[in-house]
Amino acid sequence: MTERTSTEATVANDGYFGPGSVSWILFSDPSAKLGGVVAILLQALNPMMMRLFAQTSGYATDVDGRAERTGRYIDTTIFGDRAHADAAGASVRRMHQHANWTDPQTGVQLRANTHDWLVWTHNTLVWGILRAADAFGPELSVHQQDDFVSEQHKAASLVGIEPTVLACTRAELDAYMEAQKTWMALSLPAAEISRGLRKPNLRGNPAKIWAGVVVQDGVLSLLPEWARLLYGIEGRPMNLLSAARVTRGFIAGARKNVSRAELISEVTERVRTHPYRKVRQR
Repeated sequence: MTERTSTEATVANDGYFGPGSVSWILFSDPSAKLGGVVAILLQALNPMMMRLFAQTSGYATDVDGRAERTGRYIDTTIFGDRAHADAAGASVRRMHQHANWTDPQTGVQLRANTHDWLVWTHNTLVWGILRAADAFGPELSVHQQDDFVSEQHKAASLVGIEPTVLACTRAELDAYMEAQKTWMALSLPAAEISRGLRKPNLRGNPAKIWAGVVVQDGVLSLLPEWARLLYGIEGRPMNLLSAARVTRGFIAGARKNVSRAELISEVTERVRTHPYRKVRQR
């Protein structure tokens, strides 16, 4: 048995999800990357969470690095074996435990491990992945969507979320997302992160610029109407719908270029060589 085959067998037998899960189907699809961007945009509309974020991280200077680390974390928890997933979750909990800041004006202490914030962050990712699948595939039954919501309870528990407070179905998740709009706002940190949405960089290869703007608008089409209003990009539904149709074609092309099996093999190999590999030596 080759080393790669051995690694994949270990993941399949000892991971929290595995080849038969909806989580593997969705997170191995190119649409998941766009769903992840939707999640980030929604998370940024939590004003108090973003205030803490601005004080305790280099969000404005390390956007790419943060995205890479988040991607590695998701790869590990979804496609890795349990030892690696547990180590990844423990790392995030430690980071959250130390990310605190006291507002000098009010004396209020903001904590990254605030349970409601963890729930919001988790739910935006699950919802964003499903929204991307709605628009760009893969097509799922209602039962599969509900299974995905329930499967992700395990991912939530890894970062300290109590699963009993989470939605168990897609309908419950949609209702949760709708209920949060009353306390969302566009803070200055969120405005800085999303500046490119309102003023894209148009320098460079025209074809690449066009494709980038189209995909960006395809992502924006997935946001709830209230989120587009907060970001100041409401009022152009026809543009967004057109971009969504083109983006669906791009995603279909991406699926043809790399099969699901190939992508999962690449991800499991990255997980195997991730620093969390140290858990195997314990």
